[in-house]
Amino acid sequence: MNGQKILFHAGMEYSLWLSNPRMSILLVLLTLIHVMVIRPLAEAGSQIGEGFHLLEPMAALCNSTLILLILPIGFLILIADYPRLNQGFLLQIYRVGRLNWVLGELLHLCMAAVTYLAAVLLGTFLLSLPYMPVTSPGWSTIATEYMEIMGDSALKSIAGLLPRNLYQQMPPSVAVIRSYILLLFYLVFIGSILLATGLLRVKFLGIAINSGLLLTGAGFVILNSPWMWGFPCAHALVWIHYTPYFRTPVCPLWASWCYFGLGTALMAFLACIIANQRSFDYMLEFD
Repeated sequence: MNGQKILFHAGMEYSLWLSNPRMSILLVLLTLIHVMVIRPLAEAGSQIGEGFHLLEPMAALCNSTLILLILPIGFLILIADYPRLNQGFLLQIYRVGRLNWVLGELLHLCMAAVTYLAAVLLGTFLLSLPYMPVTSPGWSTIATEYMEIMGDSALKSIAGLLPRNLYQQMPPSVAVIRSYILLLFYLVFIGSILLATGLLRVKFLGIAINSGLLLTGAGFVILNSPWMWGFPCAHALVWIHYTPYFRTPVCPLWASWCYFGLGTALMAFLACIIANQRSFDYMLEFD
């Protein structure tokens, strides 16, 4: 294992990823965020004469089941060709070594996930500014009292964006930090599945596994089934770890961190085994 070679390979792959035309999908994603998150919060605020908190759209991104379907799908589109097994692949393997190549790919995956979330976070922040959001220490009236104030006239989407389990358990800054850490782990986990299946030359299986985990997990979350804890979707939602009133979590956050950590480590170990044992003598094998 050579740290310099790992960094070299990760940096090269990362720069190629940044220059990919598919990065324009971020503009589409930010448009959806504006329509599905920021605008409803602004409309709710206009109904009661209050502004939403600057951090509330960011917290809503990672705690709405519907939005949590969109964010991983956007990331999967951006890393659709991960890992790149084109004609230059063999040269990279021989230049940096098999183990260094796998570790470089994992580092590139982490860098891509951080960049993706940072872009979403920055874009949401900039799109929120025209609505003059408040910056008080706690949650806004929109999050805590809007449904009670408006009654039957309330926008139903607000309760789904900022669940009571979230705003009654932690301040908005803590909610955003915890939510984005879990989502980062989630994105790295689904990327590691693509890495292992890509080396097996069954990348379509990796896409199918990720899609199945995402959709099935979201379905169990909506049904509030105990089976949801077997899928990554529930572990990526901070609010579902808590009840609306009791401090003791339904599932501790460290358990979700371990879930993603063990899953990613397993996929990384599998990728190392495959890369070490597979014959890469013939470039045509990866054409």
